[in-house]
Amino acid sequence: MTAATKNPNIDNMTTAQMLSLWWQEKWVRGLVLALSPIGLVDALFTIMLFQAHGSEFEYNPIVRLALTSDWWFVWIIVDIFSFVIFAMLAGSYYIHTRSSIFGNNTAWLAGLIALRVGIVVYNVFLYFNDLYPIFWGALVGFLSFIGVNRLLNREKDISVASVKRYWQVKYDRLHDRMITRGLKSKEPEEEIIPIEPEPTTARVWIKRAGFMSMAIVVFVSIPFVLVTVGALTGGLTWTENYGDNFYWNAVSANAFLVGFLAAIVLISIMMYFIMKGFTARDGAW
Repeated sequence: MTAATKNPNIDNMTTAQMLSLWWQEKWVRGLVLALSPIGLVDALFTIMLFQAHGSEFEYNPIVRLALTSDWWFVWIIVDIFSFVIFAMLAGSYYIHTRSSIFGNNTAWLAGLIALRVGIVVYNVFLYFNDLYPIFWGALVGFLSFIGVNRLLNREKDISVASVKRYWQVKYDRLHDRMITRGLKSKEPEEEIIPIEPEPTTARVWIKRAGFMSMAIVVFVSIPFVLVTVGALTGGLTWTENYGDNFYWNAVSANAFLVGFLAAIVLISIMMYFIMKGFTARDGAW
């Protein structure tokens, strides 16, 4: 047995295998066919956004150059078929490497698919003038990464029978739980000895006060951090430069994305200090 056979990876896949292995398993075939129209949707909404808003909305210089040239239809064909071929490659790579003793590294494929799905969702919501297209694109992209990565790491194939069996087991467990809900097993009564709580020392109260104080400091600093983010990204000068009407462009998108991430980080730090305060015990800090 050769080394290539022992450790199947993308380096020892032939071109024919890249374009054909995905057809062997029915559920992989369905996954590839479900992902294939994403390129078509992306191309259609990119063209519609270009016609509605011009080239300012498009951040990719290559796409902007293609749409403003006489060869824009070539970019549409490449955009559609490139993702179809990429979906085939993802399915074929999974079939080729899932039996490898070293495992298959599909996270990068799932990440690229999720990125493309997120961009398509962003374009769709942007075209319909949604206020938060970046948020919806990021959310759908994250969920797509989790779903596709779990599918491409399965060791058993999916079938209609296995799906029915899965939901049948779920139903049986729920049914058994509903039947036995009112039944109580008779067990010998045991003497319950109350456990007295440990006395809280002054050191513990000082530690709790310290953690809560740090949480309050982080909470109070949120507006100042957001103002700083607005100044760095240009969001504070929006009215001076663009007037009272709000719309998405490079300035507003960057200000929202950086401010949203900064708020999440600060709230996470604040919650961490609060949890540390409630769980503070005697001992060193």
